[in-house]
Amino acid sequence: MNPPDKERLPASPEEWVIHARSDLTLAQIGRDNGKVLHEQICFHAQQAVEKSLKAVLLCYKVDFPLTHDLEELVDIHNRNGIAMPKEMLDVGVLTPYAVEARYPGYWEEITESEVDNAIQLAEKIVTWAGECIKRK
Repeated sequence: MNPPDKERLPASPEEWVIHARSDLTLAQIGRDNGKVLHEQICFHAQQAVEKSLKAVLLCYKVDFPLTHDLEELVDIHNRNGIAMPKEMLDVGVLTPYAVEARYPGYWEEITESEVDNAIQLAEKIVTWAGECIKRK
């Protein structure tokens, strides 16, 4: 990771996964609460995936930029020989939830199906990342 402050080291991969699981939990809780906007549920799903992908890169000691672009992070995994299950390679669909969907007026309505898809994808990636780190 290229932190702005070179004096600070990034947290451990395990800590990143803890944060990813927390974001996933917030997304899951939000799905079951009619007061939580779909945009914010999907934001937390995206964050869970982003933190999971970065945790695995940290585990493999691979540098990564400060980015919310999940396709870019998947490309970094691929370039470094870190294989991801094929059903997880379409995580790029979650990238817009990191910024655009968080603000009123920037995004069309997010459907229940899209919310479910975001959470299911996040659940798979968070689980995969945790298993990768345990094996390493």
